[in-house]
Amino acid sequence: MPTIVEELLSAQLRELLAGIDTRPEDPVRVILSGPPGHGKSTMLTAIGRHYRAAGVPVIDRAALSGATSAAGAAVLLDDADTLTPAAAEVLVHLAGETSRLVLTHTPGAAGALFTALATAEARHLRLAPWTADDVVRFARDVLGRSLTGEQAVKVQRATAGIPRLVTRCLVLPAADELIDQLRAELDGLGEPALTYLVAAGIGGEHDVELLATVLDQARDDVPAVVAGIRAAGLLAADDIVPPLVARAVRDHVTPGRRLAVLVRMLEARLASGQPVLPIARELRSLGASGDLPRAGLEAAAAEAVADDPALAADLYAAATREGSSVQRLAPAWARAAVLAGQLDTALRLGAELLSAAAPEARAEGALLTGTIIARRGDLAHGAELLRWSGDPGAQRLADLAEIALGQVVPDDEPPSPPLSAYAHVAGRLLEGIRTSVSRRPDAALATLLGAADSAAATSVDHLLPDSPAALAAFVALHAGEFELAHGVLTRARADERHTLLLGWTALLAGDLGAAAAHRMAVRRQEVVLAPRDELLLRGLELGLARRGETPAAVRGHWNTAYEAMMRQPVDLFTLLPLGELLVAAARLGEGFRVAMHHDRARALLERHGSPPLWTTWLTWSAFHAAIAGGDPETARRSLTSFDPAAGRLGPALAAAGQEWLAVLDGTVEPDRVLVTADSLYRAGLRWDAARLAGQAAIRLTDRAAMVSLLRAAKRFTHGTSVPEERVAVTPAEPPVLTTREREIGRLLVAGHIYREIGEQLHISGKTVEHHVGRIRAKLGVTDRRTLTTVLSGLLGDDG
Repeated sequence: MPTIVEELLSAQLRELLAGIDTRPEDPVRVILSGPPGHGKSTMLTAIGRHYRAAGVPVIDRAALSGATSAAGAAVLLDDADTLTPAAAEVLVHLAGETSRLVLTHTPGAAGALFTALATAEARHLRLAPWTADDVVRFARDVLGRSLTGEQAVKVQRATAGIPRLVTRCLVLPAADELIDQLRAELDGLGEPALTYLVAAGIGGEHDVELLATVLDQARDDVPAVVAGIRAAGLLAADDIVPPLVARAVRDHVTPGRRLAVLVRMLEARLASGQPVLPIARELRSLGASGDLPRAGLEAAAAEAVADDPALAADLYAAATREGSSVQRLAPAWARAAVLAGQLDTALRLGAELLSAAAPEARAEGALLTGTIIARRGDLAHGAELLRWSGDPGAQRLADLAEIALGQVVPDDEPPSPPLSAYAHVAGRLLEGIRTSVSRRPDAALATLLGAADSAAATSVDHLLPDSPAALAAFVALHAGEFELAHGVLTRARADERHTLLLGWTALLAGDLGAAAAHRMAVRRQEVVLAPRDELLLRGLELGLARRGETPAAVRGHWNTAYEAMMRQPVDLFTLLPLGELLVAAARLGEGFRVAMHHDRARALLERHGSPPLWTTWLTWSAFHAAIAGGDPETARRSLTSFDPAAGRLGPALAAAGQEWLAVLDGTVEPDRVLVTADSLYRAGLRWDAARLAGQAAIRLTDRAAMVSLLRAAKRFTHGTSVPEERVAVTPAEPPVLTTREREIGRLLVAGHIYREIGEQLHISGKTVEHHVGRIRAKLGVTDRRTLTTVLSGLLGDDG
């Protein structure tokens, strides 16, 4: 086998060798420890080589029996813990005559000999497993091979970094050849050792009682079995079985023997109430059947729910295939399915319970089915089932659903006994949404945030029709509290709904890049969304297309968004995407197709007294839809719905609406536009502020005022407010365009595309695109229509 390069040794070991080279006469008393296969013998050989090169005689294991004195020599003994009593007596004698003594031993094997020799001045050095970087250096410096970091990590993980295994793994041309070699070594270990390796390979290495049961030996006999395997160099630190060895064991031990060991392990673990997940997974892979494996699958599923709900759902399904009762497992299985996003499975389990004979099971089924149906977006049907279940928490959630649908639910709940965590969270959610429609958004947010914290602490999210974080985020978004919405969503469990709402948070706040990233994060998962979340996704796509000033993209997303709206009943939590559909429909001349949904939303809000919190965004969308549809009178009427005293959004949007109408009428007062746009920015509406300033700019004939507004729009886009002392328009020089940029600008104004411009100017289309990008940055505009308008004003008759 190749020799380990000294550069792979620890700093302490390299320092030891360097000291021998420079000062061989210095005292050295070192005990090297490490599991077999970690290079103790190789290291001791290197120490002997350095001493001999320095002219120092070496007494090693072979010379020990004939040595009578160690004066002037270095005593180097490998595996000193295995010496016979007579040889150990000689070693103790020699150790008293020399100042240079290096011994190696396996951790856990030292006895009285090491107690006598490990004096206070002795240094204890432990040989550690190799890292991936060590593997790369060994392959390069010893074997002359080049390994990528990924390849090195793969080798290191397979071998647990044991140098002996790493070396063999890299030297042998095929993995199967190494596995065959390891299998040959396993043959010589004996039955108890193989049984131990099967048990330790799935996490039983530290459970001595379990190992004694599996080995059918006394507890005190287990260490001897482990010591034999350790001596063979097949265990990593802490007696962990490296994956490469575990694979060899699986290939070597027959399935029947493995099955017998696993069943004994499972029986012992179930009896003592200890975790069984690794054992159950292994039994499942072997196709084990019977009452005991089935019980193991159930117990393993319960263990996996918190960390891997999809696995838990699979294990529950496997248990039922083996004969477990679906109705008995349905509640726990459904929880796992909900957490894993498998709503169809959870709904099927709820239906199974609804058909049960026992009233308690039917009530459980109504609770589960109502929760899932409401979670999919059908709040009316969900509320009906939740109320039928009779659960106090479900009653509160049914009330919440009816409020979201526009029903006025009286707050006449009688005092109740101490509630479960589920009922407590449900009550807080109901209180928060009820408060949100009664002109108290700040109190609603405080209540919902408290509910989110309680739900996270008590793990009842899976029982709720919507997550507290999502409900808190909806209220925060409608109140214009974008940072608060972002905070509660990022603290919540990551799922598609929370990711979509993060996208909406970024969209409304004007961070289109972040909104697009969240949208792509959901699209990449390729999951089937519930109807309510499909509407959130399609509305988000429409909003991004509209704000990107790409009419073709708006039309491209329209049909899927319209279909999503048709599949989802209107409620408080669909108002944001409905608003985007209103504007898109108006731009495409499809307003009649969304009129019914708009009317239902307005009626819903009117039944609650048109609460400003929930009304403001829909009104703002209806205002822009009227503008896009060329109906300024409807736009003016919609402005009367704003409550100028409502929160941070009401005053900003009311003033912005008036300014928009003035701009569209051609009455642009730059200083007033700046003040109004700045109020939008301060309310968190970056894109709306930039758009108002930009649209006002392109309607001006005064170049200085136009450029000043364009610069303000650019500041808003990049997150900078207009300083209060600079609100009034000041004379400004137009942006300086180069000669080439002016040439390209004139051709853009004339309607030429990039390829045509390139042909006329004898440059590539890519170069034209680069120049146009620089022009856009200088002018602070993004869409082509605004760009050509601004360039037309800037260039005029310049030629």
